[in-house]
Amino acid sequence: MNTKLLAGCAVAVAAGAIIYTQTDSSTASLELAQLDYVPADTALFYGQLKPFPYSKYFNLIPDQMKGADDFTPLIENLAASNDNNAQFLASLLDQYQTSLASYETLKAAWGFADDYKALAYTIGLMPVLRYQLEDETALFNTINSSADKAGINFTTQTIEGVDYNTYPLVLENDITLNLIVSVKDNWATITFDTKLNTIKDLRLALAIDKPTKSLTQTAKLENYIANYSFDGHSIAYIDHVEIANAITARTPSRLGEMLDELLKELGDPNALEVARTPQCQNDITNLVSYWPASVTGSTYIQVTNSDAHFKADAIFQSTATDIIKTLKSVRGFVPEHTTKLDGQMLSFAYGADISKIPPLLNILSSTFKKAEFECAPLVALQQQTQDSNLAALSMMTAMANGIQGVSVSIQDLALEADANQLPQLKALDALITLSATDPDNLLFTAKGFLPALAELEIPENGDAISVNAAIPYPLPAGLDIRLAKKGKHIVLFTGEKSAAIANTLSEQELEKNGFLTSAVDLSSLMTPVIEVFKMTGQVIPEELEQLKNQTMSVYFATDIKDEGIVINSEIKITKK
Repeated sequence: MNTKLLAGCAVAVAAGAIIYTQTDSSTASLELAQLDYVPADTALFYGQLKPFPYSKYFNLIPDQMKGADDFTPLIENLAASNDNNAQFLASLLDQYQTSLASYETLKAAWGFADDYKALAYTIGLMPVLRYQLEDETALFNTINSSADKAGINFTTQTIEGVDYNTYPLVLENDITLNLIVSVKDNWATITFDTKLNTIKDLRLALAIDKPTKSLTQTAKLENYIANYSFDGHSIAYIDHVEIANAITARTPSRLGEMLDELLKELGDPNALEVARTPQCQNDITNLVSYWPASVTGSTYIQVTNSDAHFKADAIFQSTATDIIKTLKSVRGFVPEHTTKLDGQMLSFAYGADISKIPPLLNILSSTFKKAEFECAPLVALQQQTQDSNLAALSMMTAMANGIQGVSVSIQDLALEADANQLPQLKALDALITLSATDPDNLLFTAKGFLPALAELEIPENGDAISVNAAIPYPLPAGLDIRLAKKGKHIVLFTGEKSAAIANTLSEQELEKNGFLTSAVDLSSLMTPVIEVFKMTGQVIPEELEQLKNQTMSVYFATDIKDEGIVINSEIKITKK
């Protein structure tokens, strides 16, 4: 099991949910003056717009999740190189890794303010990172020491009273990439100055000049906050329209101009000509207008010295109402116990109206085939799909018609060593559900494939029967696997907690209420994993021990809603 991947996913959820106190989104306001320096046409944006208590959060997460040793192999490889740029990066990574020992060392190295605010955006292709600073000397000392160690000769320059350091990184073919670091009004700016940008772009990045039209002069962030019930503390987006416009060059943009310069530098200035015909400009623009942006924002958090609770939403925004309506028709049923963090070790639910899948694919395929494209690459792709045939899929799904959803949840799991010191099941509390418009028909079909079930008669009153005798392999003593029909739901379960959950299903109407959900409690999941290591005599990785001692629960839900494809995420962290 890749525990670092699990931990990384949890951190990613938390990072997307950075806020401090719950706020009514209808009253959220954008008061960060630094937004005046963000161009309205930035294709990428991230903003921590309200203070985030990073010191409390940092002390909550386990050391392994901070990445305190993840960079060691990379640092060693870079440091062994004779390239100054590699040594510079190695030194920076080494200082970053060392600073993760505690919040105090992190702050001392990079000068963070206790209540963290930050912005990341682009000026054309020019990346800009800005964050609120408490100690600018700390930041410059850290970067300067790495430059000195690597033999990078940096300089300090001034534009209208704003000092900035330039760290030249000489690449192949004498191409120079200048790392720029500056501080103005207690905000650090980190960017890159290259042949692609102009001095005007650099002035914008250093917050000396304001763009002709800034993000604050649009209602983009306010609309996202209001439309998606964000709280206004943390928000990020990718503007698909701006990116498509740069590719097609339909209207002039700084992103498009820099993209052209980049292609010239790469020796292929005409690489995008095929997408810049009037026909492609129109077709691509129209297509992207139906999926204009990917947006994520925080909706709730509480951070204390002992626990943290984050919620965030991500939306793949769509205005294609007909397609969204068609996608929504495939939604199915997900049981209530899988729609929240409720003490389960692990749960997964897939809600889908199986009978609607072939029609959905036929409609989507037909819509694309019949679209009136004039753009040559799109016409060619359209022709390639003309021969697609979904008949086989229709035949396969016909056997599962009526199914509306399936779920698996594990409440508890215990292992023990057998005579050979190999892990075997000791106790299990788990539940599998299958929801359908006609569960009796599904049971009848299942009996045809599984003769062992043929003799079983499931009571209509919802009572459960034991199916141990129908299972063709030995079961642990005391493990009683039971089968029941609870309304429109077939339930297979064992254990007291799962029995209690099963009893609630008879009251749950079969309705289209979701698509995908998953939840995991890392601490309880790590317990049997660590037991496997102990039984087999393997060394227990430090990161597993760390996760076992950290109470952390993570939840994801993917759904199709009127606004597009939506992913809800939630994470709870408790310090033991």
